[in-house]
Amino acid sequence: MTPDELAARARQRQESGDLDGALSDVEEALRLDRRHAEALHVRAHIRRDRGQYWRAIRDFKRSARRSPHDYRNFYCRAVARRLRGDWTGGLADLETALRMSPGAAPVLSYRGLLRLELGRLDEAIADYDQVLRVEPQNFDAAHNRGVCLERQKDFRGAWAAYTQSLRIRPDSAHAYHSRGNICRVLGDLEGAAADFGSSLLHDPANGAVALKRGQVLLSLRRSDEAYREFTRALEIDPACADAFHGRAEVWRLRADAPGVRRNLESALKVAPRGWPRRKAVEAELRGYRTW
Repeated sequence: MTPDELAARARQRQESGDLDGALSDVEEALRLDRRHAEALHVRAHIRRDRGQYWRAIRDFKRSARRSPHDYRNFYCRAVARRLRGDWTGGLADLETALRMSPGAAPVLSYRGLLRLELGRLDEAIADYDQVLRVEPQNFDAAHNRGVCLERQKDFRGAWAAYTQSLRIRPDSAHAYHSRGNICRVLGDLEGAAADFGSSLLHDPANGAVALKRGQVLLSLRRSDEAYREFTRALEIDPACADAFHGRAEVWRLRADAPGVRRNLESALKVAPRGWPRRKAVEAELRGYRTW
């Protein structure tokens, strides 16, 4: 096989998850042509997928020398740089990629992510707006735009952005969770309970969402449902002190002092050292012991 054929097969194998087979192909391609741009590019992907970020960056750089007008090398190198914690280098590579391919949605979306992580929220929103004009069905851009707006405390704007992301991907547990958080902040507890429930429908093993849904249902005085959610959270994470505390509050609504005490004691047994409720729970339990 020629280096081009080996590199093409390596790309297919890498994309299907067969990293060992892909690496074997690119090494053979590079044995035949040690500066083959596509083989270097594919090997860089493999090394990045394996957490070998510095070696991946080096291969992307070598590939760029052979193919200096291929924006993918700079875009992919930016991903590797970010994974190494080099946001400045990553942004510089993305700017280079955008000079080569202005308006490339994947590059703009990734620049938005780096800007989001750096707290440059207005710039990130501008990137995501540009992506959505080109690709209105881009879920990541719509959702991350919501994250930016949420951090800016524009909660109604965030709600609209998360709703847009759910129109694109209506089975996203993450987006339902995000919108549920916003509903909770806005005081729409019924909406929060519904969104957390939808999130759990698509990701039933998420104990944090089960806990939040229990807390919202408790605020709505839907105590039986709340108890079930707190119990579900404990089945997922038996060391969830807040879930035991939530069950104690359900027993309190039922005026069942032994149930309250039993769950508060369980909460203290599993609570981490810095648990915010610790002092209040300890004080309440001391009151029980004076009876």
